[in-house]
Amino acid sequence: MIYADIITNLDPGHRATIDHLLSHDDVLSMDGFRHHDRTALTHSLAVSTNAYRWARRLGLDAGSTARGALLHDFFLYDRRDGLKHRHPTRHARVALRNAKARFTLNSVEADIILTHMWPVGGPFYTYRESILVSLVDKIVSTREVLMLLGMNIARWASILFARLADSQA
Repeated sequence: MIYADIITNLDPGHRATIDHLLSHDDVLSMDGFRHHDRTALTHSLAVSTNAYRWARRLGLDAGSTARGALLHDFFLYDRRDGLKHRHPTRHARVALRNAKARFTLNSVEADIILTHMWPVGGPFYTYRESILVSLVDKIVSTREVLMLLGMNIARWASILFARLADSQA
């Protein structure tokens, strides 16, 4: 439960804004779905945290930004199960449908969830908060993918060097 450490270190205003979401079992279940080098929950918390900070700095609706960002990947399935080949173009709509079924969303939050994948499979943004979350998501995701790549390169190098050492012995 890595997310527990993240939650305790949240800005108090941010935490108050998303606390009701973090107490929902389906939101917490996102911790069971791998996303890049972490889980969907820890990824979404990172996006929510960074987007919330930037929204406050920019004078945007920080509350809607934080909530929409936390729910932007609320698709609730393992995308690596082999059956979700259209995940990149469809998961935003699935996440929005899931979020609407469980929570009351305002128009900013709904737009954040629906448009976060633009230009891949999503409509264009209606709100500045949506643009912000989409950009933050792309930055966080790029970092996560690079971390995963680095871990894989290190693992492959370790295997290669072990085989070389075995062949030398």
